[in-house]
Amino acid sequence: MADLATIKELSAAGRHQECLQACQNALQGNPEEAFAYKYAGKSLLALGQLEKAQQCLVKAHQLDSSDPETIKDIGNIFNAIQNYQEAEKYYNLALQINPNYAPAINNLGLIAKQQGNFQLAKQLIERARDLDPRFVPFHLNLGGIYKELGNLDQALASTLKSLELKPDNPDAHMNLGGIYQDLGNLDQALAATLKSLELKPDNPDTHINLGGIYKDLGNLDQALTSTLKSLELKPNNPDAHMNLGGIYKDLGNLDQALASTLKSLELKPDNPTAHMNLGGIYQALGNLDQALASTLKSLELKPDNPDAHMNLGGIYQDLGNLDQALASTLKSLELKPDNPTAHMNLGGIYKDLGNLDQALASTLKSLELKPDNPDALSNLGSIYKALGNLDQALASTLKSLELKPDNPTAHMNLGGIYKELGNLNQALASTLKSLELKPDNPTAHMNLGGIYKDLGNLDQALASTLKSLELKPDNPTAHSNLAGIYIALGNLDQALASTLKSLELKPDNPTAHMNLGSIYQDLGNLDQALACLREAKKSAKLREQASILLAEAYYYNELYSEGLKALSETQTKSGKVLLLSLYLCLDKKIEFNLCAKELIAKRWLDQRGIAAIDHANIVYNQALDNGLNGSTFDSIVNQKINKHEFSDALLQEVLIHLSDGTLQLRNQGLLVNGSQTSGNILDTPKKSFIELKKLLINKIDGYNQSCSINTDKDFKANWEKNMYILRGWAIVMEAGGNLKSHNHELGWLTGTFYLQMPEREANSEEGAIEFSHQGPRYPQGDSAFDRRVIRPEVRDLNIFSSSLFHRTVPFQSKTQRICIAFDVQKNEKLWINFN
Repeated sequence: MADLATIKELSAAGRHQECLQACQNALQGNPEEAFAYKYAGKSLLALGQLEKAQQCLVKAHQLDSSDPETIKDIGNIFNAIQNYQEAEKYYNLALQINPNYAPAINNLGLIAKQQGNFQLAKQLIERARDLDPRFVPFHLNLGGIYKELGNLDQALASTLKSLELKPDNPDAHMNLGGIYQDLGNLDQALAATLKSLELKPDNPDTHINLGGIYKDLGNLDQALTSTLKSLELKPNNPDAHMNLGGIYKDLGNLDQALASTLKSLELKPDNPTAHMNLGGIYQALGNLDQALASTLKSLELKPDNPDAHMNLGGIYQDLGNLDQALASTLKSLELKPDNPTAHMNLGGIYKDLGNLDQALASTLKSLELKPDNPDALSNLGSIYKALGNLDQALASTLKSLELKPDNPTAHMNLGGIYKELGNLNQALASTLKSLELKPDNPTAHMNLGGIYKDLGNLDQALASTLKSLELKPDNPTAHSNLAGIYIALGNLDQALASTLKSLELKPDNPTAHMNLGSIYQDLGNLDQALACLREAKKSAKLREQASILLAEAYYYNELYSEGLKALSETQTKSGKVLLLSLYLCLDKKIEFNLCAKELIAKRWLDQRGIAAIDHANIVYNQALDNGLNGSTFDSIVNQKINKHEFSDALLQEVLIHLSDGTLQLRNQGLLVNGSQTSGNILDTPKKSFIELKKLLINKIDGYNQSCSINTDKDFKANWEKNMYILRGWAIVMEAGGNLKSHNHELGWLTGTFYLQMPEREANSEEGAIEFSHQGPRYPQGDSAFDRRVIRPEVRDLNIFSSSLFHRTVPFQSKTQRICIAFDVQKNEKLWINFN
């Protein structure tokens, strides 16, 4: 006959069939042996034979009603079938026998945990632990509860205590891995989980956890392998199918991600996390309505889930509902204030709302919480770019790419920053890298079109923008950009059609109305141009800009009084300078002088303002300060470029390129019998143009050092800081050709390098360049305007203030007059920040 010690030993070792046989042997000797019925019930419970287990345990209790363990085990049967009310009743009956019976107290805590009452669970299991400090499961259970409460340090301490008492417990090592994962210590999480699997290789839950750790480590292939292994061991585990969906989503396999997540919900329909994940997959698939429905279902099941509220905010943002996006993200942060991802998303929403200061603050908060988050750094770069702080934008984006080198969005953003800095070659390289990583990104193709346009490569600009619209046909911004390319190509009809399409997609876009007005003006349709610009002026954000364009339209159509009315409320530098020009056009000397003195006092004079003052000083016989401490005639410098500086071979290469028919031309209304290239010819990726650009930069620096009118002695240093932009174009004139009087209002310094000149008589001015202070729109009265004439030769380079009016004297020779003209422009965004 088996004794009690043997039966206990067999039960503790998990040898339940042998234990049952031993109990049967004991009952043959004594049919009323309580301990035999008790341990038979325990083994039957462990084997899942719940009905027989209950019969044995009830009989044991009838024979010995003083044993709390027997009553506790009856409670365990009801716990196993999730009848928590009955289980609690028996656990409390056990405590009536022994109020300090720790296992019953522990089990009551586990029921409280199952019901979501983690504070009560914590109190009960802490009490059980204090009653029996060396019982391993109490420490292990308490670690899980501390983890649920977010108290990871205590969770870690309890789990480590459990392992101190029982070092080879695979469940404790598994739990330890989960705690280290939540602490962000992924290497230790991996080690603990692998140790658990060494001890218990076929535990499907541990394989799931291992997959999650590999996912966080960015090792998606191993994450996939581990999760599939878990499902091989336990095929209908809804959590494993859910995790598998998340891995497939990160791998970019959205169809399998969707299938796995739907399978998870088939097995466990009311899982709020799976519904939330399903929403994220639908969002990635572009199915925003289903994404919204799934995320709202998740919140119906678990209303206070901060991650679901955060995801909901992202979906509302994609839907263009920024107010609800803001509300959802703020709710998420109310529930989980230190979530770096939610702060990052909040920054993106504030950016879309135009609130850049709050966007910056939220993104910096995100980085305070998680300093090496490449996505947050990329977003920070975008915000700094929108604020005009391009140096910090560049630094943040480069840091992001240092942390995550293959992020296509960051490469795309970097391209945009380089474009703003005027570094078009690096802008092109970064955008092409983005498309190498993500070939079907419509935004990157659109941005690429803009870069090619600025490079003067209008064919590729057109192709890239059309590709963007092939991928995303209803993008109003891309249609608007397409219009800009068609304008540069001189195709105003298609420019008009593209702008109208943009407005069809986004009717309340004041920028498109403003662009439409400019197109109608170029088409000579003044009435429609004015109507569009008036519509754009209704926008508070664009009112000043639209007012200036409206006044410009009146100005170029000689409706100067109407132009004054359009600028009646202007307070900006560009608006005030245009106002100055309009006063001069109308010969309003008093108003002109008042406006001029205001601009002089504020140091707001630009090249248009300087030109107006220079003209007015002659017409009105006065001496207003043009801000240059001298006459702009003194800014004219002409010099010869020798062959050592720019060889004949390089010069011939430029001429050959200009004649090979590959360059895009643009409309130039002031040019007679000639053509002008579009874009920036100095960014042509050929050795001759690269060397020419270097030459011009050096000569412009020398000009600034030697000349005292309209110069910057720190030009070279400021050029290196991208404070200036150099744009060039070629002008080719035929016999009878000339360029009418004009100045370069958007420039700072202007110049010309002569590649080929027509023959002329010794004292003839044919083909010469003539300078004057006389503006073609301004009143001349009885005044006589001085002029300066330069008769350039091949290899001559002249540089002068962009405010100076100049023209080309007509010539009759059959030899073409060919030159490269250029402007040095101030990068206004950077100068504003600098000042």
